[in-house]
Amino acid sequence: MKKLSVVGLVFFLAISVSTWATEIAEFRLPAPILETLPNGMKVAWFLDDKLPVVDIALLIESGTKQDPKGKSGTVELVSRMLERGAKGLSAQIIGQKVESLGASGFASADEEGITVGMHGLSQDADALLEILSWMALSPNFSETEFNKEKIKIAESWKHLPDSVEALSGYGFGRAILSGTAYGRGSVKDVRELSKITVRDSESFYRTHFVAPNSVLMVVGRVDRAAFRGKIISLYGDWKGKKPKQTAVVYGDPKLSLGLSQKKSAEQREVLVIDRTGVPQAQIRLGFRIPGIHSEKRYSLAVANALLGEYFNSRLNLVVRDKLGLAYGIQSTLTYYKDLAFFSIGSATATQNTGKLIEETIRQLRLMKATDILDSEVQISKDYLLGGYPLSVSTLGAVASRWLNGYSFHLGPDYMNEFLPKVSAVTRESVVDAVEEAFHLDQMVIVVAGDAKEIEKSLRAKGFKKFRRISANSLL
Repeated sequence: MKKLSVVGLVFFLAISVSTWATEIAEFRLPAPILETLPNGMKVAWFLDDKLPVVDIALLIESGTKQDPKGKSGTVELVSRMLERGAKGLSAQIIGQKVESLGASGFASADEEGITVGMHGLSQDADALLEILSWMALSPNFSETEFNKEKIKIAESWKHLPDSVEALSGYGFGRAILSGTAYGRGSVKDVRELSKITVRDSESFYRTHFVAPNSVLMVVGRVDRAAFRGKIISLYGDWKGKKPKQTAVVYGDPKLSLGLSQKKSAEQREVLVIDRTGVPQAQIRLGFRIPGIHSEKRYSLAVANALLGEYFNSRLNLVVRDKLGLAYGIQSTLTYYKDLAFFSIGSATATQNTGKLIEETIRQLRLMKATDILDSEVQISKDYLLGGYPLSVSTLGAVASRWLNGYSFHLGPDYMNEFLPKVSAVTRESVVDAVEEAFHLDQMVIVVAGDAKEIEKSLRAKGFKKFRRISANSLL
């Protein structure tokens, strides 16, 4: 987007298997009080008087995938400008006001939205809400500050080739998302960034920063009635019409690997990003999977944990412990609102690139061939069930999870369905989910490092097709 104290959660991991069902049935996270103000702004209240702190965050439901055509980076710049002065005051003066309260503020953007927020003591909640209203409703959009932020982004882009890990991650992300509304990322390249003017960002802001396109989160200790009055006094005149959400579908020809063409992994084209002379290769591979609303989502979560999410998962036991090819290897499920993918990432000595990829694909094929043990499924379920309560052990974490579910339209039971849904997963449901979701014939493979040595290692393992691009060509 990139906090409830639950009594006894620290003991959850120690519960015996025989009491799992009872504890899971009793475990409930609090839902917010959700209301819509007359101007269309939604307010989600997560109230708790146990700690004298408050978090206030405003979500605008428009993100980087709504960047105008030819001007990716607009939303990123809008989010940055929220922190660069507001209400005619400089960023320095506002920063001093926030610091004088012992508080902190932030603004960020991702594919689905822009978030701006404040954290501080509950006794200062009114002051924090007012400062937040300045940032969200009256940003200065100073051209001087705007140009400084553009330069910062451009400078950070110039350092992309410095890290083979960053290169492989960026290349894989662009390749797996090619041909979708997520294909540009937050910034497509420096050329598009350079075209954006402060007026472009202001125009996006005016269209999308409207009350019906927003959700205000209030988390912590406040008097709801009094604080609601303060919200209305500051935000009541904020109106506007919810914008039509449009997105640009984009695919970079350099990085589009023909996902619709079904071929074995060895017959697919491997994207090699060249950084001559580096001793290690950074590897990313994966494929698209059913989206966030799939009924098989929880079975896939267990399959992912089994394969590569935790330290003693199958990939780590084989690739790291048995073969000694890497210090670590991890698999991940990534969900956007309209798309999802599975990925595996690792690093190895360049001469072992082919061997690591070969073994990784072998493990994927074994899972596809239903080589999955009941014991593996149970261990992976226990890992997920034991970790979940810790991930929502603060009211802020509960609120963040709720907001994700709200933004992705996952329904009112989203927060409390994880434990029973994972608990209900069986070996058979994991096998079915893998069969449906693991599109090994549509795999994307991206390797960053010394291209000549990488290709040599891959050829020795039967890979024949390569697309070599320079690191600087991505800028």
